Amino acid sequence: MTVRFLVLTCAAWGLMPSMAWAQDTAASPPEAAASVAQAPRAARRPPLVWKLDIEAPGALDDLLSNYLDLARYHEEATAEGDNTGIAIRRSELRRLVAAAPDQARSLLEAQGYFAAQIHTSVSDEVEGQPLLIKLVVEPGPRTRVSRVQMVFEGNLDTALSKDEAHAKALVADLESEWALPAGTIFTQPNWSAAKNGMLARMRAEGYPLATWSGTSATVDAQNRTAALFVVADSGPIFHFGDIYIEGLKAQPASAILNLAPFAKGEVYREQSLLDFQERVQKLNLFDSVFINMAQDQSQADGAPVTVQVHELPLQQATVGVGVSSDTGPRISVEHLHRNLLKQEWQAKTKLQLAKIDSSLQVDLISHPQPGRKRWLVSGQLAKETDTSDAVTTSERLRFGQLREGERLEMTRYVEYQSARVKSKAGEQVSDASAISGTLQYAWRDVDSQTLPTTGITALTSVGLGHSFATRESSGPFNRLYGRLTWYRPLPWGWDATTRIEGGRLLSRESVSIPDPLLFRAGGDESVRGYGYRSIGVTRDGALVGGRAMTTLSAEVAHPFLKKYPSILGAVFIDAGGVADQFADIKLQRGYGAGIRWRSPVGPLKIDLAYGEQTQSFRIHFSVGITL
Repeated sequence: MTVRFLVLTCAAWGLMPSMAWAQDTAASPPEAAASVAQAPRAARRPPLVWKLDIEAPGALDDLLSNYLDLARYHEEATAEGDNTGIAIRRSELRRLVAAAPDQARSLLEAQGYFAAQIHTSVSDEVEGQPLLIKLVVEPGPRTRVSRVQMVFEGNLDTALSKDEAHAKALVADLESEWALPAGTIFTQPNWSAAKNGMLARMRAEGYPLATWSGTSATVDAQNRTAALFVVADSGPIFHFGDIYIEGLKAQPASAILNLAPFAKGEVYREQSLLDFQERVQKLNLFDSVFINMAQDQSQADGAPVTVQVHELPLQQATVGVGVSSDTGPRISVEHLHRNLLKQEWQAKTKLQLAKIDSSLQVDLISHPQPGRKRWLVSGQLAKETDTSDAVTTSERLRFGQLREGERLEMTRYVEYQSARVKSKAGEQVSDASAISGTLQYAWRDVDSQTLPTTGITALTSVGLGHSFATRESSGPFNRLYGRLTWYRPLPWGWDATTRIEGGRLLSRESVSIPDPLLFRAGGDESVRGYGYRSIGVTRDGALVGGRAMTTLSAEVAHPFLKKYPSILGAVFIDAGGVADQFADIKLQRGYGAGIRWRSPVGPLKIDLAYGEQTQSFRIHFSVGITL
């Protein structure tokens, strides 16, 4: 039962003799018309000047001010007029005031107030003063859901009667995820959201043709309760059928088929199609990918899946000129072949020339194999000059396999590494090579791969190998490495990023290890305030890597302006050290401030950092994130 309250203190205006503008309408219609016709134009009353005052608690005041016709007219007229009041014809104002209570009641009921008391009043008309219209709302308690009843029809009902696990699990999820359970406040937006959410979940979990057979919300305004009743017709359950690919020219169909996260005959899930599309997009073989499933009821037992792609050019060459705070100015030439010799391999060749770090690298990676596995072959020649002017030349050859996952990525490979280090004076400091096998895991559980704000990324690797040295002894070694980054939002719009990193190489002290397998610190993604790989161990007048390393970092960032949330200011502190034993590590600290821009390709960072050890400032800038 709905109870409505309305108090009109103006006595409908037309019945109050004290109100001059109401007296104009007191005569019968023919008499009023004659009176108006006979009156001189100059004698007609000017339009009323009036003001509106709404009294309602909290957000209801804003709700009524934004959506009542009377309030919107008042706001629009105020913007065009002055602050003394709003001019309007008496008949139009009378209509707006008369409609205001019902409009207010509808707005309040949509927010769960079904027993609100609404009082309207109009002041006497006094010459030289604006008429004051007042709307007072006493909303009372909000209505709450007393019970929810769900009824299912179609194939889902049949499956439930057969006690099928898929149907029982889906209904359990629908009931637990229902957005308006008993005891919650009933509002029209929440009621609509609950129905839309339930239908969307059914359509995403095997029933893409699900519809409502009927829904109802019975409100008892006196007891302030709402009983909800929904009847959903699931339609038939759909299963994945064959996959058809359109748009292929130079690339093999297997590159796409091997990425499918479902098999023929599996129950349709919308997320499976989204995952499939994302996997194909990441191949770097196509500039557009669109995947959909036919929603034809006659094909529900094996609905065909269509993959539409447009291939990127088979070959691509890039010339780049850039500068980095780590490696300084550089020029690079890169060539990519997306199907080398039609053997279902991608080949990437990159030549980089820089004052600090020059290299030639060739990477081969196969198209996806069954189980999302890919073969890897890589070779590199490199020359690096560090802050002590020591020169390291190295060669590397790697062969392995990558297994991709939604969150976990595993790489295993065998590697040959050789390196020589010469001091500034030209003396040989180190000359060693090694053969090793490595198992590496990368874990990502973040809200965004390119712009993470919540979650964790982790990288860990374990290596076992044998070194061969010319200056010192040869022997076996183990290499351990780990890096953990934690992203977390803080109160008042702050974001925090913390990182811990560590590495340890285990071997006899006399065993010589190629320098690239040892550890250094310093640079944009390590300890800011210090040069790239400038924190290491000094040996024979040259800076070389150490057998133990650790770095720590903490950073908080906040947008400069609310209207530009992608531009942030940040403050940070980093610390790290390298030695041949963890016990000998002396942490070197750096701290400072910077600017962040969350660009589409990843965060752009510009930092000014002070290194305590060097007692100098250093600018750092980078794009993207490091796992």
